[in-house]
Amino acid sequence: MILANEGRSHIHAAAILCGGESRRMGVDKASLVNGATSLIERQVEELRAMFPELRIFICSGSRDYPELEAYSVDYIHDTLESAGPLSGLGQALSTVAMDDEDAGSLFVIPIDSLILPTQILKVLTSSQSAASITLLTSQRLHPLHGLFSAQLGRDMVQYVASGGRSVMDFVKAHTWQVAVAPDDWEPCLNFNSPEEYQEAIVALPALTVL
Repeated sequence: MILANEGRSHIHAAAILCGGESRRMGVDKASLVNGATSLIERQVEELRAMFPELRIFICSGSRDYPELEAYSVDYIHDTLESAGPLSGLGQALSTVAMDDEDAGSLFVIPIDSLILPTQILKVLTSSQSAASITLLTSQRLHPLHGLFSAQLGRDMVQYVASGGRSVMDFVKAHTWQVAVAPDDWEPCLNFNSPEEYQEAIVALPALTVL
């Protein structure tokens, strides 16, 4: 099923990237609690409220999350060791492409983002473009927040199978653009340590809301 979003394209599915080992954090980032729910449940709950029928891929390495049982999600487990986020992302894109290469876009977000998916999607869909990839930028580029055309599924799977591991090397081989988010979002778009997570929690209440 193709679901129209608020902007220029169609969102066929969403992928949450949560397969990292979280070495600097010391615990699985997806299990961190913000308010009453874990980060993974918070993102899925928001996506499900935004698009009730949306297919949601959880790219989680080898992990499953019991709190997601009520949300009807699809797990994608890594099939290649040390392939990084492209392992799960490539499988998700390939699955969408098998449904229909003209199906629209895969909305991609990492687990270590406190910005709600609705806000991220507003930025990503804010401009018209024929680019096959749109990436979020704030004070720096965030290549794991983006829209990826379903037509890239085969290319990404082949890239990973041939040993490709750099997200940006893959991106730069295709047409792409950036979508600019408010500068004050920066600390909440990525965190890798307990200290950075606390900084994000402190910054969150004062962020620009679109």
